[in-house]
Amino acid sequence: MACLIFVAFLLLLAVFAPFLASDRPFIVRIDSKLHFPLFKNLQPTDYCIFLAVVVGFLYMLLVRRNQRLVEPFGRAGKVGRQLSIGFVIVLLGSVLILATSGRRRLDATDYKALVASGKATNAVFAPVPHGYDRTNLKLCRQPPNRRHWLGTDDVGADVLCRLIHGSRVSLSVGFVAVGISTIIGIAVGAILGYFGGKIDFIGMRIVEAVMAIPVFFLIITFMAFFPRSILNTMIIIGITGWTGSARFIRAEFLKLRQQDFVQAAISLALPLRSILFRHMLPNAIAPALVNATFGISSAIFIEAALSFLGFGVAPPTPSWGQMLSLGVSTSGRFLWWLALFPGLAIFLTVMAYNLAGEGLRDAIDPRFSSL
Repeated sequence: MACLIFVAFLLLLAVFAPFLASDRPFIVRIDSKLHFPLFKNLQPTDYCIFLAVVVGFLYMLLVRRNQRLVEPFGRAGKVGRQLSIGFVIVLLGSVLILATSGRRRLDATDYKALVASGKATNAVFAPVPHGYDRTNLKLCRQPPNRRHWLGTDDVGADVLCRLIHGSRVSLSVGFVAVGISTIIGIAVGAILGYFGGKIDFIGMRIVEAVMAIPVFFLIITFMAFFPRSILNTMIIIGITGWTGSARFIRAEFLKLRQQDFVQAAISLALPLRSILFRHMLPNAIAPALVNATFGISSAIFIEAALSFLGFGVAPPTPSWGQMLSLGVSTSGRFLWWLALFPGLAIFLTVMAYNLAGEGLRDAIDPRFSSL
């Protein structure tokens, strides 16, 4: 339960990072006019994340409502329609937001100076009133103090602010990369497990060949040839980590294809997609979900290692691995606060997801819950 609470806290931290740490105020009065600098500075991806969170919250309410239905077929059909509608809403909303937003103009206004000089009043700043991309060489390499709670880095940026915004990079890489790898693994494993025979033999040899490749060095090779961006990191980690999900789904499908309900579906000449993804997959998805939970922590660790080596996201975008590298390589001087706090964030996040995965495995698999 503590791990789930910590994971929920990390997700909320990542979603509301712009409102928790920003050097631009929520609202400020300049020349008797109200301005909203923070909302003008939000990127289109921020609004897409907020839309997805709102839809996810509505789904939590709908799940509780659907549990009251008695008819199993009516419940399944209603859940399927609601999932489809929610996916369309998020997809169309994201496309609309990205299409209607122009290039974000850099707001270089120093609102703190305006407030200090008296030209601006009624300014409401975030709890951590610093920007992750704002530097001040006069305040560089400062240990934790009253102004900067976790200290500053080698260019004077606030460590706590960058740590909060870095959670968005690490968690988004974990979820998106695992989503890509899980989708590929489910598709490949379902085909191999259902058809068997020569298709299964050839497919498993391909899976074993992919597993024999050193994944981390393969990712480094890809990152050396492609531009440094968070999207490329997600895709590369996703397309190299699907073998575990494929093996789990294959094993479950090999067991399920001999069951009576599957043979009945085949005898009724149902479409292949209906047999695979409506009758068999819901009964085989549990091991893949547990593996995906462990995969999130693995993806976070890989992204941190890539950023530590300089192959991750490009500055000034913050990343926990990038911040950790500054603590051990800045001017030959060991800055303990730059090594401790990002390293602690990586350790706690990876441990929380691993423990959450073990708890999910114990809850789903009775063989482990009885131990």
